[in-house]
Amino acid sequence: MSRFNHVLLAASGLACLFALPALADDRVMLISPTGQISSMPMPDKAMMEKMMAHATPVSPDMAILVWGTKTYMVKNEKMPDGKMTFDVWGIKFER
Repeated sequence: MSRFNHVLLAASGLACLFALPALADDRVMLISPTGQISSMPMPDKAMMEKMMAHATPVSPDMAILVWGTKTYMVKNEKMPDGKMTFDVWGIKFER
């Protein structure tokens, strides 16, 4: 898979994450570790609360990175050389 495909997959994943609040009433969207995106019916409230007890929200300083056959959440952190992760990759986000 080329780098362009990985970037496209990561961008699609982010788009789905931002679209999720509009779907939150009756659907749940999941992105698997392989990058596969699934939309499923919302479980009952009690089950959803159990599942969300261990969930971590994606913060504005995070991005989805697809490398090989794995999907990662990457934080914009200072690297040993002093550069920020997103600056090295050329990622620019507006809040």
